[in-house]
Amino acid sequence: MTYRISYADGRPDVECETYGDAIATIESEYGLDAEIGHSGGLDEGGDRTLCWADEESSVNDDGARSVAEILRD
Repeated sequence: MTYRISYADGRPDVECETYGDAIATIESEYGLDAEIGHSGGLDEGGDRTLCWADEESSVNDDGARSVAEILRD
């Protein structure tokens, strides 16, 4: 199983071998302040994990301000 990062700004998706690789990719692009994950994300059996540039952007957000999502392929 692989994982794919789909970016909100429309740039090409990035394929990753593992969920950890996908998280590391987001952190390398947005820094360690990136907020990755939410209730019902992939690590809890959901269909995607949303990613925000920082914690402040993620507060009370349904994904509208997310910068990317990690999907299982």
